[in-house]
Amino acid sequence: MGNSRKPSGFLVKQRLFIKGYLITYIENSRPYGIQMLDELKQHFKPLGYSPNHAEIYRALHELLDEGIVRSGQKKLKEDSYQEITIYYIRDAEKALALKRYVEEEVIRSQSILQKAIEDFNLD
Repeated sequence: MGNSRKPSGFLVKQRLFIKGYLITYIENSRPYGIQMLDELKQHFKPLGYSPNHAEIYRALHELLDEGIVRSGQKKLKEDSYQEITIYYIRDAEKALALKRYVEEEVIRSQSILQKAIEDFNLD
């Protein structure tokens, strides 16, 4: 996955960036979608970034389609009929490869931005 892909453009694509975080959240605690959205919003709020609901679920559906994660249903409460969708890692090797690729793209994007900061020389 990592070396066979071409860079995604000027900066890392938002959905790719989100996928890296979703995989990490799923690896750590098997959360459900809205929980991951809330965690991402809190994590990046101080930096002025707030991913939206649709982007999170598009990324989750792509991870499902790619065979990286799988989903299952869980009752919200024992005596309730209401269920939530929980996500699990299906293919740990693919998950790791995608996270490595995301890391490469983030580092590449960071280098581009650092170069621009240096070139603008606004200090």
